[in-house]
Amino acid sequence: FLFSGKKRRLTIIECGCDISTMIDLAKVADLGAKLFYLSGMVHGEYQKQEIHNLGRFISVMKFRPLTWQTSHPYVLADRMEELTNPEDV
Repeated sequence: FLFSGKKRRLTIIECGCDISTMIDLAKVADLGAKLFYLSGMVHGEYQKQEIHNLGRFISVMKFRPLTWQTSHPYVLADRMEELTNPEDV
């Protein structure tokens, strides 16, 4: 999800429940030191009050760059595709 406003632009990425995914996502997140837990979806939607509370928390928080993030370049890929011909390998 992408949210933008007058002062900042936010991208929210839903993370799986395994620690490896959480660690990888924390490497590219400005809020990588925070973990937000939502209780789950009801009829295909997150609960309105939880999203409201999350938005309120994010709107008042100060963003500080993480030292790991500032010292390491990164790429966030949604999908990777191997284009090499199998006969060439």
